[in-house]
Amino acid sequence: MIEQIASIVRDQDNFLVVTHVNPDGDAIGSLLGMYLALKEMGKNAAALLGNEFPELFRFLPGKRDILYRSDSFNFIPAYIVSLDVAAENRITPDMSGLRGSTKLINVDHHPTNPGYGDINYVQRYANSTTQLVYEILEKVGHRLSVNVGTCLYTGLVTDTGCFKFAGVTSHTFQLAAKLLEPGIDSYEVTRHLFEEYAPSRLILERLMLEHLETLLSGKLSLSHLDIEDFEKIGASLSEAENLVNRLRETRGVEVGVLITKLSDDLCKVSLRSKGLIDVSVIASELGGGGHRRAAGIKVSMPIEELRERLVDLIGKAMISS
Repeated sequence: MIEQIASIVRDQDNFLVVTHVNPDGDAIGSLLGMYLALKEMGKNAAALLGNEFPELFRFLPGKRDILYRSDSFNFIPAYIVSLDVAAENRITPDMSGLRGSTKLINVDHHPTNPGYGDINYVQRYANSTTQLVYEILEKVGHRLSVNVGTCLYTGLVTDTGCFKFAGVTSHTFQLAAKLLEPGIDSYEVTRHLFEEYAPSRLILERLMLEHLETLLSGKLSLSHLDIEDFEKIGASLSEAENLVNRLRETRGVEVGVLITKLSDDLCKVSLRSKGLIDVSVIASELGGGGHRRAAGIKVSMPIEELRERLVDLIGKAMISS
């Protein structure tokens, strides 16, 4: 399948690159890395987001080229390239209006991905979707630039937790070395990602820890934030990116859960596991998805009902594990 995608990238000219709602580092890194590489090849390409660009990734090249409306590009795409999107309904903005005349290439590493594209390159072995983008570009024969490498390295760093998450192998570090070869300073990337948070993020972390509950005999750390918390301190939702990881860091905790209440009956949930519990299964029960150790949900449900449902599902998973 990678050969087919590489052939399309070499021979075709018009590409629209998209990713998922509430994009993380892998999504943004994949989106910008693929877009910039296509532009370097002389293709007609557009990178499209349905959400505000996350402040955490403001340092990445190509940010200013991002489009935010599905009618804002000035060519007819022959292919939509969907990157890091576990399910078609999580592509943003809605691409259904183009699907009749445009082929969809689905490139992803989520194990829950059903293969919704016309062409699918879904590889569960990959630490990040940026790894798969690199493999495609390598197969095309495109020489990695500083700009593309910076974007792809950002996705790899964020989805591996700066190389501390499970699944990191010697191959991961070999890929990191290849991405740095154009002359990228690794610290300049990780500094932006882990040492340049907005002051409001510290306040969000304090609020999250104030709301902390330790449940299921100390194996579940659960907390919540409210959209009003963000509004009061002038923080964007993207500033809470990966805050949930703090909930997993306590000895004895197997699962960390952060619920963000967006409205009276709409919540966003981030789940993290040390591996005993497959949180992608928990997420899929509520319409979400992800990986064994990291998953997410966006669901219409009152927060108290959602909390009870999550505790029940996680508790049952722990009993059966």
